[in-house]
Amino acid sequence: MLKTIFIIIGLILLTSCNKFDEILHVNDVSMHSSNLTYKSGVPLLLTKPEQLQTIGVNMYSFVTVNEWFDQDTILYLSDESGISYIYKFDILTGEEEVFFQINEPILHLEANPDNSIFTIEVATINGQKELYFINKTGEVLHKLEGIGDEFHLYWNPYKENELVIAVLQEDYSMKMLNFNLRSKSLTNFDFDYYYLQWIAEEEMAYLKWDSFSLSYYAPLFSYNKRTDREMKIADDVIAFFGYRDFFLTISTADSTLQKSNYLFYHSESKKELENLQVPILNTYSGQWWIPNHDFHTPSRTFYLIKPNTSGDVFDYPDGYKIVSFQIETGITKEIISIDTNYPIKLSPDGRWLLFGYQLENIIDINNREIHSLLYW
Repeated sequence: MLKTIFIIIGLILLTSCNKFDEILHVNDVSMHSSNLTYKSGVPLLLTKPEQLQTIGVNMYSFVTVNEWFDQDTILYLSDESGISYIYKFDILTGEEEVFFQINEPILHLEANPDNSIFTIEVATINGQKELYFINKTGEVLHKLEGIGDEFHLYWNPYKENELVIAVLQEDYSMKMLNFNLRSKSLTNFDFDYYYLQWIAEEEMAYLKWDSFSLSYYAPLFSYNKRTDREMKIADDVIAFFGYRDFFLTISTADSTLQKSNYLFYHSESKKELENLQVPILNTYSGQWWIPNHDFHTPSRTFYLIKPNTSGDVFDYPDGYKIVSFQIETGITKEIISIDTNYPIKLSPDGRWLLFGYQLENIIDINNREIHSLLYW
């Protein structure tokens, strides 16, 4: 009897081992997916390998990727038979739906800092420009029309419904407007400087250029709208960019003009944080070359297309790297090498990076892999 029992146990173990070996030698786990049970409460992304989806594109349609809707969903524009469509597309599932459509050309699409409101610039049949303000459900909250020929929006990152609009008028003069989307109020903003960045809830910064100077540099000032007071922050600044809680100044790192110095500040205290030096590409003009970049506020991480060497912007052969720079520790990491200074746009969670002239490619920052979003 004991001998019979041992023989049965041995057969069971042998059979189990063979099945286990079979599973180990199969590379495609999806073949066994019907036998898998997902744990309750575990996100699908932790139990199923990610696979980025592509947008099937009609070769007769104009398609460009424009903006992030949320951390896994993009907005892309398609012009089909004279109708402009903006689609939502989930990069992980491939699901898509129409977000907005209009029978006129869409020129530009841009989200506010927290991706809760989207502005859509439209060219009308009579040659005018209109601005539509859309919420996350695709509802038109407001439309601005007749304000000018060209405009630039400066969203307040501390108040999601407030922005300043710089407007180029027919006579090429500029005017500034305050717009509150919640109250639908549009008022004149009597301000002499047309490039500004928010650095606090009621405070903006701007470069105070001397109109008669040919210098690359200008002092950086802040202006408090509530108190109507200005204050100098820094000297000899070439350019600057504002983000929620932080801002960045760009200046020369040395007299040889081989590198720029990117210096970060805390907005409230104006305290200097870490700095990054970037090779300069010379334009041989009055314009200073600044590579494409983006900033992820929650992680305090700056993303930049960094040239490998200094050189001539019109004949530069040495390639670029996309790098991340942690502004509180100074730690720099190389993500991937590319051949051109493409436009880039970071996802709200900092996981993905759109890049390309039509933002048609996407980088998985964690895995440092490039994928194409458009399939022709």
